[in-house]
Parts: sequence; C-alpha cells; structure tokens
Amino acid sequence: MTAKISLQNVSKQFTVRAGKGPKGLKGGAKEATILTALDALSLDVRDGEFLTLVGPSGSGKTTLLDLLAGLTTPTSGEVLVDGRPVTGPGKDRAVVFQQYALFPWRTASANVSIGLEGKGPDGRKLTRRERAAKASEYLALVGLAGFEDRFPHELSGGMKQRVAIARSLAYEPDVLLMDEPFAALDAQTREQLQDELLRIWRATGKTIVFITHGIDEAVYLGQRVAVLSARPGRLKEIVDVDIPDRVGDEDIRSHPAFVEQRHKVWTLLHDEVRVAQDAGHRKILPDGTAPDETPTTNPSNHERSAA
Repeated sequence: MTAKISLQNVSKQFTVRAGKGPKGLKGGAKEATILTALDALSLDVRDGEFLTLVGPSGSGKTTLLDLLAGLTTPTSGEVLVDGRPVTGPGKDRAVVFQQYALFPWRTASANVSIGLEGKGPDGRKLTRRERAAKASEYLALVGLAGFEDRFPHELSGGMKQRVAIARSLAYEPDVLLMDEPFAALDAQTREQLQDELLRIWRATGKTIVFITHGIDEAVYLGQRVAVLSARPGRLKEIVDVDIPDRVGDEDIRSHPAFVEQRHKVWTLLHDEVRVAQDAGHRKILPDGTAPDETPTTNPSNHERSAA
C-alpha cells in the first residue's frame, strides 16, 4: 500500500552567508558555510496516522515540516504525498505554526474563512454566507461555537490556537502539519488542547505530523514517535506507542505502559541532546551565521560537519 507521505533519502543543505569578522580586525569577514540540516532521511507516514516527531534543537524538525509543506525543496531525495512529488504548497496540506498568525482586524469567523476565499477544487467560489457557515462548522469542531464574532484580542492563547487549527481544517486538507503548536501555552491549556486535537483527529481521519520538544506530548498524541538524531538530522528510530486508549477519565500519563514508552523515547533523545550540546550545535544566529558549522572552502571540515 502506498504511504500517504513518503520521504525518500531526503537531504537538505543551506548555504549560510558569511558573518562579520572579529571586532577590531580589518576586513576579514568569515567564509560562507554549508549547513546540513537533514541527511539521507527516509520516513513513511500511513494514511490517517498521527505521527509525532522529536529531536534535539537544530536537528532539522522544522526543516522537515517545511519540506512536507512545499515551502522549500530538498537538496537531494524526494518528498512524496499520495505518491506524487511535492513541488510547492498545496491545499491537500495545511500547516499550524507555534504562532497563531491571526489577522487582528478579522473576527474568528473571518480568520477561519481566509482559505475559503479562492476557488475550490470544483472551480466554484463560495459565497460569503457559505464561507461563514463552514467557518462556524469548524469553529464548533474545535470547541468555539458562539465565538464567531470575537476578535483575536478578545480570545485567550488557547482559543487563538483553536482558531488557527479551525482555519487549517476549514478547506479540508488531507494532511495536517503542526510545528510545536502548543509550546507557548500553559500546562493545563496544553493538555486540554492535546485532548481536543485527538478528538478532532478521530472525527476527521486526517493524517497528522506533529513536531514537539515534549516527550510526554509526543507519546500521548502519537501512534508512533519518530526520533531524529543531532544535526545533521537522521531518523534514529521509530517507537510504536502501545498505551491504553486516551478516551476516558483515567490518567494515562501515570499508566505503567505510558511511563515505559516515555522512558524509551527519553533514552533515545537524551543521547542525541548530549551529542548536540557537546558539538555546540545551535540554530542560525540573527546575523545569518551558524557558529558550529565549518567553512565551505575546506572540504575535509565540511565532511566532518555532515557526519
């Protein structure tokens, strides 16, 4: 059976511009560097699966999501959805970011309607009333029935993220890509939205790829957890999550099976976090430099950076 999403031997490199030389020296700009974010990564996601993805900072998690969304292209390898190469953004995929990115001058309903304002797959453009009805439908799905006319400043952080999820669902994509969408929320709101997301997933049957730094969150939400290595990101292991159904009042996070699965993911991730810290891996700095990468003009150094 063809996978819904397939990454086949995908690598992604960035050329990072040179930064300024040490203060007080004349000229002497640093050389440009090659940053290898992902290296020969292969991963299949089944239709209707909820896959969570964890890895140390700088392991290429967001880069991987950008590739799936069609916001960037791989340096080598292929990214396929339904067996077709991803060549750019498409309405078969929706992205939910950590930041809500809501238009402050538009109501919740109007924010959700943004993706409905163009022509649909059948070439027909929805009327204003039809768009409002569909927005109300998806706001109700995320638990915001009755909040259609509220502006973002009238909503809590958790409610804003619900609007962002409703907006992504409204034009009915097959795949939902989520980049740490609950990271900025308090613990109680985060757990509440985790349960809401599982409910929405069951109701819609979407294929979900969910990036998180939280091991508990990864195990609680995912049917499988994909663990990435320190940069350059490679698929270290996929952990099948075998815990009781999350439906009900039982505290699944204290269940022995949950604790066991969490420890397994923690062990895999802990080693990679230590490797990343020892290597000094950091994200690209605001001046465009990547301090832990090596100059492109030194091939031997570049080979070590991609190892």
